[in-house]
Amino acid sequence: MGIKTLKELDIPLLPENAQKVLTLLADPNVSVEKVRRLVAYDGPLAAKILNIANFDFFGGSRVPPTLSDSIMRLGLNAVRNIVVASSVKGLFKRLGPGEQTIWRMMMGSAIAASIIARNTKLSDTEDAFIGGLLHDAGLVAVINSYPEVYQNIVSRAAQEGRSVADVCSDELGFSHRSAGAMMVKRWGFPDALESLIFNFDDAEIIVKERYLYNLVSIITLADKMCAKAGIVESASGQNNAWAGYGTLDETLGLDESDMNRILENVMVAFSRGLPLY
Repeated sequence: MGIKTLKELDIPLLPENAQKVLTLLADPNVSVEKVRRLVAYDGPLAAKILNIANFDFFGGSRVPPTLSDSIMRLGLNAVRNIVVASSVKGLFKRLGPGEQTIWRMMMGSAIAASIIARNTKLSDTEDAFIGGLLHDAGLVAVINSYPEVYQNIVSRAAQEGRSVADVCSDELGFSHRSAGAMMVKRWGFPDALESLIFNFDDAEIIVKERYLYNLVSIITLADKMCAKAGIVESASGQNNAWAGYGTLDETLGLDESDMNRILENVMVAFSRGLPLY
């Protein structure tokens, strides 16, 4: 099966209110009060922001008394990321085992990447979170549009020891990275995120920009830690051997004790943080 363009792909849309919040947050001069008023219309979203602001993964130690306090405590970029992460599950047309795996993979990578970024200080934690969350988001569009083809992609990737991106290109004529880049562009995210996703597997481009290189390294390590921790299984095309870290620890300046401590933090944060979304 081959598709020469992405036009036939069913690109999921964010919920209307989530898109409104993202549009508002795209204004660099937006006030916390404007964001608060819009978020307050969405009770479940407001509750999530309050709960996450109090989650010690984000440094919480007391219950923020108001929604405004929670937004200020988290920061507008974190609020944007919470809006998107909270919407991820609703992007799937169905929620079978394959969809559940993709969702866990996206959330696990987001949480792990932000923890690694905080420990290495080589990337902004919110950049790491949203990059971890969305670098594989194109798989949502693929499984929604072609569920049987997606299962074949996953099976081939595991059997042949290849990446999902490579097998996806074979099966469909494009990589899920291209689909993911198109998704975030339609959602109104900055060009930098679109570029991160589109070029994620292109080492020649990534090494030219240090921040991008660090961010891709952080997200790649996050993926590997999720596999090692059992957060995701081989359905993403990565078997047990793939959980090896290679030279990522050296690249990010982490020693063995750092890696073990971060892995433990990732496992705890995922188990406690996932239900918040």
